[in-house]
Amino acid sequence: MQMLTLALITALAASAGQTPEPQKAVRLADYSWVDAEGLLQAETVVVIPLGAALKEHGPHLALRNDLTLAEYLTDRVAGSAPVVIAPPLTYHFYPAFLEYPGSTSLSLETARDVTVQVIRSLARYGPRRFYVLNTGVSTNRALEPAAAALAAEGILLRFTDLTASLEPLAAKIRQQPSGSHADEIETSMMLYIDPSAVDMKRAVKDLPPATTPPRLTRQAGGPGMHSPSGVWGDPTLATREKGRYLVDGLVVAMLGDIDGLRGAPLPRPRPASSSSSAVSRPARTTPASREGGCLPGVEREIKGLESAFNTHWNNRDAISFGALWSEQGDLVHGDGTIERGSQTIVENRVAQFKDRQFRDARHSLMFGVIRCINSSVAVVDGRWELRDVVDANGRVLPRADGLATLVLQHGGSWQIEAYRYNTKPGAPPGPTLLKKPGYPDKE
Repeated sequence: MQMLTLALITALAASAGQTPEPQKAVRLADYSWVDAEGLLQAETVVVIPLGAALKEHGPHLALRNDLTLAEYLTDRVAGSAPVVIAPPLTYHFYPAFLEYPGSTSLSLETARDVTVQVIRSLARYGPRRFYVLNTGVSTNRALEPAAAALAAEGILLRFTDLTASLEPLAAKIRQQPSGSHADEIETSMMLYIDPSAVDMKRAVKDLPPATTPPRLTRQAGGPGMHSPSGVWGDPTLATREKGRYLVDGLVVAMLGDIDGLRGAPLPRPRPASSSSSAVSRPARTTPASREGGCLPGVEREIKGLESAFNTHWNNRDAISFGALWSEQGDLVHGDGTIERGSQTIVENRVAQFKDRQFRDARHSLMFGVIRCINSSVAVVDGRWELRDVVDANGRVLPRADGLATLVLQHGGSWQIEAYRYNTKPGAPPGPTLLKKPGYPDKE
């Protein structure tokens, strides 16, 4: 494999983008409650760092690796954005690492509820826009339903999608054949941020075959990816120069997220009968239903799929988008074309998201009526919209929208078994916009 030169990495770093001129940020914990009253206004954007204080990162990185990363990135953001910074969340949802001593994880429900309750507490003083500076991947699974629950109260929560933000950068410099934990990428970032926290003499290559869902195990033949070291990837390829390029690009992405959040419209609160002052805690086995309808907590959990669908599609995260379907779930298009199985849906989205015609496209799904058939099956009717798709000549195509029906199955979490949609009646005939790439027709 050809070695990356320092000159190439430096050139890539220069193209990652320029950080805006510094503006003043404040750390809420440094002020009295009297001062906080003036800081927490309706227009305030509150940043909450999220980084595990105790999570294994191989033999060469510390358990506090994610917290170190979150603290550093928060410092960088604080130098360039007028935000109020809250103290970090240091415990969250990290189930894939619990076989390695010292690693911690909250349950999915607890991680969701902690996030909601912290943000709800701060929102009561004025702020309605919150950004979780997220340094995890599995944490997305708790942050998505948290965002959905808060949206019902008129509170807008957005968070860093670490995979979507880092992958375009990592793809340009990655030398390891696979991996995503304590690997070449993560170790490079830490060599740049805090080289004293990295012991490269203990770095080892560990490349077990990937599993779905990704989970590391110390036991040969155990469920998941067998990694005696807790590494998935090749950290021996890490360099400080790679780390600088990755970190600088990630900071630019985070600042872009915050700028977008600042100008984004707030969600419309749902009536009190549709939301609750406390986040529900449905049973982890099968949810209950009553009189043919869903219990409030179950309905909110299902609504989390709406937020996840929109977030993953608009972040071009094909893997997370496809994971919303069950292994044999399908997507039937208006022309009768069928995508069967989550893997097929992933592969088709990977190709679709690379197509220049969808580079700036925005896709949204809005749930309407939710009906629980029984304790493990639900049907959702809603609307979809796709805008800003361009044709082969770069002309923006008319907005497409219509109705959608989803059949959901609960097997530990809600997943899509069947997705059907049509185009709004009366719309002019045209290509199906959501199916396997090769559309719209190229001229």
